[in-house]
Amino acid sequence: MATRLYLMRHGHVHNPTNILYGRLPGFRLSELGIQQAQAAGEWLADKPIKAIYSSPMERARQTASIVAQRQDALSPQIDERILEVLTPYEGRPIAELAAAGWDLYSGNEPPYESPEMALERVLDFMAHIAAAHNNESVVAVAHGDILVFPWLYAQGVEPDALMKDRLIEYALPVDYPATASIMTFELDGPPREALPKVRYDCPY
Repeated sequence: MATRLYLMRHGHVHNPTNILYGRLPGFRLSELGIQQAQAAGEWLADKPIKAIYSSPMERARQTASIVAQRQDALSPQIDERILEVLTPYEGRPIAELAAAGWDLYSGNEPPYESPEMALERVLDFMAHIAAAHNNESVVAVAHGDILVFPWLYAQGVEPDALMKDRLIEYALPVDYPATASIMTFELDGPPREALPKVRYDCPY
């Protein structure tokens, strides 16, 4: 039996100025986001979850706390490896970024991340989960690209910034992971040694 990682995106965010919030503080779930997180909690309620992890961002912590309400005696653990990507475009209008195909990476230099850098820390997290939770089921609440890059990796391709504009070509059944959607990764050991199997679900 493989370790099962339910890697989910946080719920919808209150963002009245329609900017890329990235790692900016103060962005919490909207009422819709709370409802989405509750639906995800219902979807996960009958799963034998042994641990819940969360990105440090407020929206992820809120989502994880709502999911944890349906899991007896589990408190979310913060893990920096599933933090939102670090980009120079924080605070820019969403319409501007959408017009550019959501490429937040081309030309980035440290400390800003490339897709490969973000993927490496997610793979480190997955390797930890496979070792610490052998044959168990775990939930982790993260962010859109933190789901996208391991999805691409599981398809046997190295992520590229422009792939985000055509994810359906890489077996994702939607254009981009919905808020509070869940990717279920089956980990047969460290992901760098064996590609995980993955499935996408939206619980609402």
